[in-house]
Amino acid sequence: MKKVVSPEEILDILNDAMKIFDNEKIVVDIEARDIIFVGDIHGDINSATKIFRLIESTKSKFIFLGDYVDRGEYSTEVAIGLLRQKIKNPDRIILLRGNHETTLANEHYGFLSELQTKYHNIAMRLYIEFNKVFSQMPIAAIVNSEILALHGGIPKNATMTDIRKIKKGDIEGTNEILLQVLWNDPDETIDHFEQSYRGPGIYLYGKKAFEEFIKDAELKYIVRAHTFLIKGAQWFFNKRLLSIFSSINYVGRKVQAKIAKLKNKEIKVFDIAKI
Repeated sequence: MKKVVSPEEILDILNDAMKIFDNEKIVVDIEARDIIFVGDIHGDINSATKIFRLIESTKSKFIFLGDYVDRGEYSTEVAIGLLRQKIKNPDRIILLRGNHETTLANEHYGFLSELQTKYHNIAMRLYIEFNKVFSQMPIAAIVNSEILALHGGIPKNATMTDIRKIKKGDIEGTNEILLQVLWNDPDETIDHFEQSYRGPGIYLYGKKAFEEFIKDAELKYIVRAHTFLIKGAQWFFNKRLLSIFSSINYVGRKVQAKIAKLKNKEIKVFDIAKI
């Protein structure tokens, strides 16, 4: 797994993956009784290997919530491994876009520099092609008409209908609503929306904003990632929003990384280290 993938193989995989993502809507609707949700992996080869083994040993559908690259040493291998799984099982493996699957983030937080170190003169071409593929990924999934899965959170002054109208292909990820879906965070201390520490155009959302959004969308739960959690998972808003983090090793820190599983209409959290 740690062997450097050849540039030729990367380009072939990206080409095959692009054809699949081109046929997926920006919001994917899923019907399934058994689903596993995976949070941020961030180039962590140990977490990715465990998840790949889990894919092989179960029949569950998988929804990956984004942030496959940056921060870790093996972003290329993790991203390519996930795309291989997607190509092999296009309906069973759902890869959602995270904020690090944008040039706004991955130009600065490790992915570009990793490609330059591993691939030298062809690095920029690979970087551009990766981000073209990332820009075609769906940004949300609705499971059984009840659960919204996405990377960051609900957008200010926008509905699910507005999210469904977002156009793919925004490589930077700066569209106003897209930016918020990929970057916004829940906050128990506020009611509606407040400016986020993450930067302009990004917001924290509180319980009332959450309740208004899911009521309008006729949903019951949200499962998201994005927030670094040393214990790997945290419930918000009376256990109606679950945030998970699935990287065991994150910038030198050991994390009690978690995944979540939906079975028989119940969402449960599991420790990746015990897989």
